[in-house]
Amino acid sequence: MFLLSPLKKNIDSLIAAAAGFTIIILFTRHGGIGISPDSVVYITAAENLRSTLTLADFTRDPLVDFPAFYPLFLSAIMFLTGLKIIAFASFLNALLFAAIIYLSGVIMEQFLYRSKWYKAAFLSCLVFSPALLEVYSNLWSETLFILLLLLFMMAMHRYFQSYSRKALVAAALIASMASITRYAGITLIGTGGILLLIDTALPLRRKIIDLILFSVISPLLLIINLARNYAVSETLTGFREKSISTLASNTSDTGSAISDWFPFLHRHYETGMLVAVFAIAALAFICVKFFISNRRIASYESMAAFFSLLYILFLIITATLSRFEGLNSRFLSPVFIPLLWSGTSWIVSVSQRSKPAVKKSLMIAGVLLFFAFQWNQLTIDYETWDGVKDAGIPGYTEDQWTKSETVNFIQKDSFPFRKDYTVYSDAPDAVYFFSGKPAKYLPHKDPGWDLEQFMGDPHCYMIWFNDGNDPDQVDTSFVTRVKKMKLVKKFNDGAIYEFDR
Repeated sequence: MFLLSPLKKNIDSLIAAAAGFTIIILFTRHGGIGISPDSVVYITAAENLRSTLTLADFTRDPLVDFPAFYPLFLSAIMFLTGLKIIAFASFLNALLFAAIIYLSGVIMEQFLYRSKWYKAAFLSCLVFSPALLEVYSNLWSETLFILLLLLFMMAMHRYFQSYSRKALVAAALIASMASITRYAGITLIGTGGILLLIDTALPLRRKIIDLILFSVISPLLLIINLARNYAVSETLTGFREKSISTLASNTSDTGSAISDWFPFLHRHYETGMLVAVFAIAALAFICVKFFISNRRIASYESMAAFFSLLYILFLIITATLSRFEGLNSRFLSPVFIPLLWSGTSWIVSVSQRSKPAVKKSLMIAGVLLFFAFQWNQLTIDYETWDGVKDAGIPGYTEDQWTKSETVNFIQKDSFPFRKDYTVYSDAPDAVYFFSGKPAKYLPHKDPGWDLEQFMGDPHCYMIWFNDGNDPDQVDTSFVTRVKKMKLVKKFNDGAIYEFDR
């Protein structure tokens, strides 16, 4: 589908990809791939797809909070290999990480201004990126989404080079898959549509036809996914509470996450708002500059800036309207590569057009910035490695959980849970992951149907994990004082409570 650069031009990309593959294997060697609550949803949805052809998570409810493609992807690999997800997850993520590093190198061979030194430095930054290493050390859908993003950019670039409708259809299909890998993938649909709209090189009639073609194909899978969600839950993307965070706080959180990627700003969270505003303004300036110069945004450098701008704005606005986990490095990881391109590619273009004295100054400044950037990254990587080499990736495969007293107890099934009793937990995903037993989430503190149901339940248990505490949920104080549940078993990292009316 894509005309990749000759292999000899990308030996450096292959070497960097191999290094990235090796690091993920090393990071996940102790306990395996990192497993978070989201990961348990993906695993159980994929397993249910394979065994019962139903898209449901560990609660046995239809999967609607998350789109369908990543569980489908995992289920397909299970079918092809006959292996459980945990058995191949580390190898899969290592391959995906290697793939995005290699494709980044392929893309850079088609930049407007190219430099072997810049390419090698950039790829080394990807290999040691804490943001990317975190994502590819965990079973998260961002691992696939970032790959689809790069493939989408390659397809759109090919389209703008030749105006091939095959390339346009490929880009539309990739955007469609991305939108059901993460709902934020709608930004790829928006990116493609706007790029087509503002391109002035196409005759108007051809532009209208191509725009209609892209607009019909790209949202198709998302429409099917949302229609299925509404049919099974009467919601499009699950029940979403109104956001309690402001536009200002979400902007500041975004800037804080970006700050951690760069030297001198790492852990200086008080500058978050300033960093976010500067990043948005700079990306907008780059997009406008490219459009004024070319009357289109068709290069990789300009597409990277445009996507980064659209994605960051989408996350900030969504977090302001809908309540979910705070904006962090994981959520922003898809813009790491395009944002780094946007912030550094100008060095090569300015250097190649400058006089020798200016070129030398830029080269010195670039080398100093590179070493500062890598020192910051390697310092964070060392801290991460120091923890994961002996304890595993943070999450349910970490020693803290696998050697937990509470986990060990429920795994052995040493407690006589009565079959007609409901089991609640502050981490029901952990209960299912370790024991295979279904459990319900504890209700939120705010009055609602889930709190009423919990208070009205005449026979129930509650499995409490000290490390699973969610500040939005009721806690042990509530269940003992208000619900009047009795402590029946105490552990050093949790407890089991019982209620029998």
